[in-house]
Amino acid sequence: MKITMEMRQLEIFVRVARDLNFSKAAEKMNLSQPSVSLQVNALEKCLGAQLLARSTKEVSLTKAGRDFLLHAQKILSLRDQALRSLGGEDLDAPGSLDIVSSTVPAQHLLPEIIAPFQKQRPNLIFRVDQADSRQVERMMSGFRYDFGLVGTLPAEDRLIRCPVYDDELVLAVPKEAPESPEEIRGNFADYIRRAPFIMRESGSGTRAEIESLLSKTGLDPRDLRIRAYFSDAHSILLAVARGMGVSLVSRVSAAGYAASGLLRVVEMNSPLFRRRIYLVHNKELWLSPLQKAFADHARQFYRREIF
Repeated sequence: MKITMEMRQLEIFVRVARDLNFSKAAEKMNLSQPSVSLQVNALEKCLGAQLLARSTKEVSLTKAGRDFLLHAQKILSLRDQALRSLGGEDLDAPGSLDIVSSTVPAQHLLPEIIAPFQKQRPNLIFRVDQADSRQVERMMSGFRYDFGLVGTLPAEDRLIRCPVYDDELVLAVPKEAPESPEEIRGNFADYIRRAPFIMRESGSGTRAEIESLLSKTGLDPRDLRIRAYFSDAHSILLAVARGMGVSLVSRVSAAGYAASGLLRVVEMNSPLFRRRIYLVHNKELWLSPLQKAFADHARQFYRREIF
């Protein structure tokens, strides 16, 4: 059987397969939706297999489509590597990277990581979505995103995990709190039981780290006097600044509030309070030169010793 495929057809199929939406794919590729549909149809006819199941409500990958997606990504990656080996990397070439990140990395780390990388590649577009850590792990399994960024170690074994940042949990307390950092550190268990506590929502990587930390220090989350639940670190820090209570938060998210004098941060000076931020990508997909360059950049950006 003679099969003639065009690289452009593969590029379009991969874009539709990741977005699961013909209109979005067409917009991102500066094409009309009918043109995108025609190219996908032509590819399916060429292969003799249906790659995408369409309905009036949704688009989904068929089993053949899911299998072929891995090969299409591999072919495009090999093409890019071959072109790069002949002519060097074209930093002006258009491209895009899709990233899904949990809250703290999305708000505090990604802008720092992305900015210098994009300055070298002025025609590169980043698309960043935000979700909690559990959702990031689930969303990465659909091949829609190039990378995920999470504050807890993913359980999914189909994801490759690379630590990119060393963070720690610190105790944010109102600036009027009478206890000194030494007093809080010396009587942490008693203090955390007595103080009104503000908690992150279920599914948050920080929430999972808090619960794990409490269990290691002999505390049960049910021992806390929880006064409110919030879905993001900024809301929690504002609540602490307003005197609602205390909370365990990421050091990087609390730094600006502490520097502005809105609240106080107590560092616990213990390995139990440390954690890592991970860059993750699908094990099954070959990284293109652009993806590999970004992954290397993200790993090296902070150049901190991993504990």
